[in-house]
Amino acid sequence: MPRIIYRYLLLEILPPFGVSLLAFTSIVFLGRMMKLTQMIVVKGVGLIEVLKTCLFLLPYLLVFTLPMAATVGILLALTRLAADQEVVALKTAGLSYTQLLPPVLAFSLAAAALTLGLTVFGSPWGQHATKELLKEVVKKRADLGIKEQVFNTDFHGLMLFINHVGAKGGELEGIFAYDFRDTENPNTVYAERGVLSFDPAQEVILMNLYAGRVIRWGQDSSRYQTVEFQTYQLPLELFSFTLKGEKSESEMSLTELRGLMAKEPRDPQVYNRAAVELNQRFAMPVGALLLCLLAMPLGLSPGQHGRTWCLVLGLVIFLVYYVTFTASWRLAINARIDPSLAPWLSNLLFIWVALYLWLRTARELPLLPRWWRIIKIKTGRKG
Repeated sequence: MPRIIYRYLLLEILPPFGVSLLAFTSIVFLGRMMKLTQMIVVKGVGLIEVLKTCLFLLPYLLVFTLPMAATVGILLALTRLAADQEVVALKTAGLSYTQLLPPVLAFSLAAAALTLGLTVFGSPWGQHATKELLKEVVKKRADLGIKEQVFNTDFHGLMLFINHVGAKGGELEGIFAYDFRDTENPNTVYAERGVLSFDPAQEVILMNLYAGRVIRWGQDSSRYQTVEFQTYQLPLELFSFTLKGEKSESEMSLTELRGLMAKEPRDPQVYNRAAVELNQRFAMPVGALLLCLLAMPLGLSPGQHGRTWCLVLGLVIFLVYYVTFTASWRLAINARIDPSLAPWLSNLLFIWVALYLWLRTARELPLLPRWWRIIKIKTGRKG
C-alpha cells in the first residue's frame, strides 16, 4: 500500500508543478518580449537569432522558476488533499505525516538535482552562448545598441545622442557625442551624419562621422580648441560585455572560478565575486530542497484552503528567500561579510524555519504558536 500511496502523491504533485513552471517561466519571458519584438520589427534581427537567444536564456531563468514552481506544486497538491479530507483518511489508515514524507522528499531531491545541473552547467553555458550570439549579431548590425533621440550612456566613457537612426545599414543623422574617456582632455563632437561599422581586427564599433566639429578643452578653462572636419572616426565600445574576450564570473566553470580565486587572492572585488558565484551555485540547489520541504507542513496545515492562498504563500516564501539571498550576495561583494558564507545565509535561516514547522506538524500541532493565535483573535475582535 505505501507504494500506491507514494505514487498517488507524486501524481498529485506533478500536474500543478508543470503548470506552475510553465506559467512562471512565461511570465519572466514576457519581461523580455518587448526587447525581442523591437529587435525583430525595428532593428531587423532575424527570427532565428531571437529564438536562439530565448533558448540560451532558458537555463538561467529556470534556476529561479524551477524551485518556485516545485514549492507551489507541493503546496497546491497537499492543500487539495487536506481540503478533501484525504489526509484524514490516510491518517486513519495508520500513516503519519512523517510516513508521507518519502515521495515529497524524492520530488524535492529531483528538483534540487535539476537546479544543481542548471547552476553548474546550464546557466553558465547559456549565458556564454548568449554573449557569443550577441557578438555575432553586433558584427552584422552595429547600430543595434543605438537609440535615437535619447542620451545613450551605455558606452564606457561616452555619452551619445543621435537624432535619427536608419532602419538598416547603420546610417545616423544629427550626432552629438561627449567623449570623456581621456579625463584630462574631454571633447565634444558634433556631426551632420555618420555610419557605423564593425572592425573585426580590434573588435570595436567604429563610428565614421562626416561634416562636423570637435571642441576640446583641458583642465585650464582658457585652453580650448575647435576643429572642423569632413571625416572623423570615433571608436565605440558598443555592447562591450559581448565583445570582451574574457568570461564573466557567471559564465565560468567551477574549475575556472577556483583558478580565478587562486590567481586574484589580493584583489578583494574579483576574489569576492568569484567566491560568491562559486558558493551560490551549490547554495541555490540546497535552497530549492529547503523550500520544497518547507511547503509540505504548510500544505498539510489544517484550516488553510484554496489554491489562491497556496499560490500567494508560495510566492511570498520564495520572495523572502530571494530577497535574503540577494541582500547577502551584495553584502559579500562589498566585503561586508565573508563571500564564502554569504550565499548560505538564506539557507541557514530557512532550515530552522523548516525544522520548526516540521516539528509542529509531526506532533499535529498548529503551525502558529498559541500566543500568536491569541493576538490574532484579540485583533480580530477589536476590528
